[in-house]
Amino acid sequence: MYRIGDKVVYGALGVMEIIEITDQTVGDVTRKYYVMKEYASASPSLTYVPLDNEALTSQMKPLLTKDEIVEVIRKAKNSPPLEWIEDNRARSEAYKKILSTADRALMLSMIDSVYKTGLRREEEGKKNYIADENSMRRAEKLINSEFALVLGIPESDVPEFIKSV
Repeated sequence: MYRIGDKVVYGALGVMEIIEITDQTVGDVTRKYYVMKEYASASPSLTYVPLDNEALTSQMKPLLTKDEIVEVIRKAKNSPPLEWIEDNRARSEAYKKILSTADRALMLSMIDSVYKTGLRREEEGKKNYIADENSMRRAEKLINSEFALVLGIPESDVPEFIKSV
């Protein structure tokens, strides 16, 4: 069980801070909820996750340690590249699934794949697919925010850290 003040990665929402654990009554049912907000964000938006909902609480993952980050980077670098999915819709769905699971190694592989595809398409005089670019930017935001927080570096320095591992 997480505690108030804990920071977690919550699916595709990224780094969240648990600001409260409270009881909420909806209809006749009272349940205990984690109340979270996006870490280091001025947004007043809150996310409520019922403690008794396994599907939602399983999306809450503790932040990686520095050693785990290095291991994830090495795993991604030593893994075969993601297989390219020709169908745009199927590829977009595959990327959404990667983002929702918050599998950092897969996100790094996805970023690499989209980036390299963009370079190849640029050489052909074409632009990269917008949906792919959006998925890549979302994955970069998720990776950069968590890694920067754990490593104590600015988010802008995270790509250089990844390259150095």
